[in-house]
Amino acid sequence: MQHSMARIAPRPWAGIIDDLEREDDAKGYEPEGSVDALLALLLVTGRAFAGTGVTA
Repeated sequence: MQHSMARIAPRPWAGIIDDLEREDDAKGYEPEGSVDALLALLLVTGRAFAGTGVTA
């Protein structure tokens, strides 16, 4: 005699990436202006240290 039991399939889980995206979405809109300003500052600072002149 064969007994078979139906198993409930585990809930799909994609991992930590989905968790991070969910947390980021919960924060709402984040303006990108501060990143652009930081990159510009690093570029100017790097040129000044390298001695290639600063043109902004």
